[in-house]
Amino acid sequence: MRHGNTNGKSGQVWSRVNGLSAFALVYLAIETLIGLVGAKLVLPRMFPDMSASQLDARYGDGLLFLSVVVALVVALISQWRVIFDAEGAGDDRVQWLTGRRITLMALIISLTLFFLAQLVATAASAGMGSLVSSVGLRMPGQAGDTSDPSTSAIMLFYAFIFGPLAEEVVFRGVIMNGLRRFGRVFAIITSALLFGCMHGSFVQGLFGFLTGLILGYVAMEYGLVWSLVLHIFNNGIYSGILPRVMESVPAEIRIGVGVVILMVLLAGVIGMVVKARSLVEYCKGNRAPKGVYASWLAPWFLIFLVVCLVMAVVELIPGWA
Repeated sequence: MRHGNTNGKSGQVWSRVNGLSAFALVYLAIETLIGLVGAKLVLPRMFPDMSASQLDARYGDGLLFLSVVVALVVALISQWRVIFDAEGAGDDRVQWLTGRRITLMALIISLTLFFLAQLVATAASAGMGSLVSSVGLRMPGQAGDTSDPSTSAIMLFYAFIFGPLAEEVVFRGVIMNGLRRFGRVFAIITSALLFGCMHGSFVQGLFGFLTGLILGYVAMEYGLVWSLVLHIFNNGIYSGILPRVMESVPAEIRIGVGVVILMVLLAGVIGMVVKARSLVEYCKGNRAPKGVYASWLAPWFLIFLVVCLVMAVVELIPGWA
């Protein structure tokens, strides 16, 4: 349902976006700084005889995990009322499950949209790779980058459980639900934008934004539990870990899995066509009041975007990332 447009509402959304953007920036700063300080200062002093690549290979996964643990703990402490539905949380509380039951078709459509988002990100990566290479820069993951996704126990736990949990709690839980009162579509888009930018990479940011829209809708309508399930599945597919596992199974199984995936994608495309009108009606019925998107000019929101932009640019400069 569309909300009324009042000056009081505009002031509230500006303040709310500003505060939640600052919260997202603190989360990002803790996660990033622990990783940088650990990799550039602490580990080299503790193990002076090891090269940077050796340190990263041995301790990189643990350092990444530690940085996210600390960032999530800070988030849980600062937002415990809304996360754990404590008294006084009000409408901003995290909806772990809503009264609406998710359907198999909704899951299939979500998975299909993930696949389409990956296609868009891959195309963007190819185009941007050609552009940045012409000025002497290099896209992360371009030819020449021989790094493989880690399959250590701690990285598997991070990729499949802890990473998705932290990101869902912060971006779909605290941030999206904190903006829900100003319009569901506005809350989904704003949280997806912050989530995408948080990745500090142009291509990963695009993929993060697109998947953030999908996960945001699922969390909004069905609950954070279901967006977490989809996030875990998404990480398993696109982290590179599951494809590597599939390489070790017999060809017959790989073919069978491929056929199943194609059938799911076909069903998803059909479902998207059938549900297209419903999605349009959803967007119309849950759009924000006039002027609400002006809250994107809030200082901390802009600072967050600038910080993420700087991180994305630095990633392109050889030897800086």
